[in-house]
Amino acid sequence: MNIEGALDTIQHCQKQIDYWQAQQVRALGEYAELTWQDEFASSEIAAMMHWTRNWTEDRMMVSRDLVSRLPLTVDALEKGEIDLYKAQIIHTQTLPLSAEQAAEVEQRVLTKAPEQTSVQMRRRGRRIVMSVDPDGTRERAEAKKAARAAGMESLEDDMAKLWVTMPADKAMVSWLRVDKLARAAKFPGDTRTLNQRRADVVADLLLATPDNASPVKVELLVTVSATTLMGLDEHPGEMDGYGPISADLARELAGDATWRRLLTDPASGALLDVGTSTYRPPAHLRRFMWARDKTCTQYGCTAKATRCDLDHTVPFPEGPTADHNLGPRCGHDHRLKHESAWQITQPSPGTFRCVSPTGRVYIREPEPVLPGFNYEPRERMKRRATAR
Repeated sequence: MNIEGALDTIQHCQKQIDYWQAQQVRALGEYAELTWQDEFASSEIAAMMHWTRNWTEDRMMVSRDLVSRLPLTVDALEKGEIDLYKAQIIHTQTLPLSAEQAAEVEQRVLTKAPEQTSVQMRRRGRRIVMSVDPDGTRERAEAKKAARAAGMESLEDDMAKLWVTMPADKAMVSWLRVDKLARAAKFPGDTRTLNQRRADVVADLLLATPDNASPVKVELLVTVSATTLMGLDEHPGEMDGYGPISADLARELAGDATWRRLLTDPASGALLDVGTSTYRPPAHLRRFMWARDKTCTQYGCTAKATRCDLDHTVPFPEGPTADHNLGPRCGHDHRLKHESAWQITQPSPGTFRCVSPTGRVYIREPEPVLPGFNYEPRERMKRRATAR
C-alpha cells in the first residue's frame, strides 16, 4: 500500500466507523426511550457491554437526546460529515436550551462543522449559543459559579492530578501567580523544568511550609505486604482512594501512614474469613469488606466501597452478618437488588452472581487485596451471556 492508499483507507474506515456509531446511537436512543421509566434499565447494557453504569447511563442519555432533539446531527454522523465526538459536543452545548433554540444552534453549527476541527467547532458553538440564548447564558454562568469544586484523579506510576473548577478570572489570576512563582523559584544548578517547578509551587502553597508540615491533619491509609515492607520483594501496595502504588512509594509512606492490619492468604493475597452475629457490621468487618471488594459489587459499578451500604446477600437473620454474606452496594444498586427483577447471590465470599431480568448471567469475582503475588490469578470478571 502506498501513501495515497493508506490515506484513502484511513478516510474510508472513519466514515464506516461514523456510520456504525450512528446506528448504535439510534439503537441506544430507542432502548432509552422504551425503558425510560425503568430506573434499572442501564444495568443490563452495562453488564452486557462491560461498561460502567455511569458510562452506560451517559451514553443512553446522550443517544436519546441526539435521536429526539438533534436528528440533523445524527444524520451528519451517519453520512460521515462529523464524528461522534463532534456530535457529543453539539449535544452538550444544546442540552440546556429549548427544543427550538437547540434546533437553531444545531443547524448553524453544522453548516461549518464538517470542515472544522472539534476545537474550532466548540468555540464557534459557544458563540452561537450565547447569541441564541443570552439570558440563559447569564443564568448558567451564575449556576456554574455556585457549583465550583475541587477533586483528585488517579494517574499511573504513583502520580495523581489535582483539579479545581472556578470562575475564569480567578483561575487566570491563580495560574499567573503560580507561573510567576515558578519562574522565580529557579536557582543556580536547579535542573527542574518550568512545569516541574509549577507543580512544586502548587504543592508548597497547599502544604503551607517548605518541610511539607501542614496544620491540617489527614489520615492516609496504605496496605502493603510485610515482605515488601522488609524489602524482600517488590509487590505493589494499595493506597486508599488512589489504587496500586509502587513498592518504593509504599515503603516511603510507611513511616507516616495510618496502618490497618489485614490478615491475608499468603498464597493468593485474598482476605481471610471474618464473621459476626449482629445485624450491623462492626468497624473491623466494615474495613475488611472495604478492603476486599474495593467497589460496589454490582457488575459494571465503580462506586467506592467506603461510600456504599454493606448489603446482606441473604437477608438478616436468615443470612449472617459475615464476609460470605455481605457486599458493598451503592444506593442505586442496593435498590436494584431489592426493587427489580435482578437476582443477586454470593456463591463464595466476594464472588457475586448477577442474573438480569432477561436471564443473562454475569459473574463478578474478587481481586486479591494486594495483586502481584506469584500465583495464577483468577480472571477478575467473567461474563456468561447464557439464559437460565
